[in-house]
Amino acid sequence: MIDPYNVDVYVVDLRSWLEKQNPILKSLETNEFLLRFLRISKFNLENAKRLLINFWRYRTENPQWFKDRDPKSPVMAEIAETAYAVQLPHSTVDNCLIFIMRIGHYNSEKHTFDQVTKYALGVTDVLNKQPEAQLYGFVIILDFTDFRMHHITIFTPDVARRYVECWQNLYPVRLRQVHFYNYPAIFDPIFYLFRPILKTKICEQIHFHSGSNASNTLHKYVPPDLLPTEFGGVLGTIEDINKPFIQWIKENSAYINSLDQYGIDLSSLNKLMQDSKLDDCESYVETDI
Repeated sequence: MIDPYNVDVYVVDLRSWLEKQNPILKSLETNEFLLRFLRISKFNLENAKRLLINFWRYRTENPQWFKDRDPKSPVMAEIAETAYAVQLPHSTVDNCLIFIMRIGHYNSEKHTFDQVTKYALGVTDVLNKQPEAQLYGFVIILDFTDFRMHHITIFTPDVARRYVECWQNLYPVRLRQVHFYNYPAIFDPIFYLFRPILKTKICEQIHFHSGSNASNTLHKYVPPDLLPTEFGGVLGTIEDINKPFIQWIKENSAYINSLDQYGIDLSSLNKLMQDSKLDDCESYVETDI
């Protein structure tokens, strides 16, 4: 059991370690930010270090998704209006936050996959500032309603690997449930690319909802009073829910933009691990993800 009166000691120790890694590892060092990694690692300092290294490593390896994501910029603002990625206003009975991502809900002739992924990851950076994200976790609903054949061509093996690794390894949060809503058979080849990369714990949390019964099967896990009308719920349309959500994301634009200044020197990653007396940063797998 962690003594709440000693939490500050863990934060100080983690910050002290980070300061010694500069300039190889440049990281945000606020109490709130460091607590995310300590909470998810159950205040195991070595595991928190590994998670921090992974957090900045994946961002540095994928600048196409983690740079220039200002939600007030014209492109990001246009994508925001489509309600591509939205957190719902109410939590589950277990206090889990509910996050919807509408995988195919964008005009591929106007916006690229990299651009909508940028927006979704920028939104996720804001969502993860919430203490509830680390304490209780997320229920994720991936909506495939508008997913079409032309979306499949985007997912080359390399893109599929990077995409899955970023979502499952980057953020210090717990995923409680992952729902594939209106899941289409045409996505099967992509899912087979994803599956070997997915952690066993995540695979166990995935639920598929297809056909005319999709809403009913989803409601067995997430009741209608927590969902938009598009998902058989009673909260109103997702577009209406998205309006205040967009405003909240824009209010956090300074935070999203500030993350651009941080990262890791990938050429010195092995030295960082050795100097910190850590084994492979991939060796730690959160058992309560």
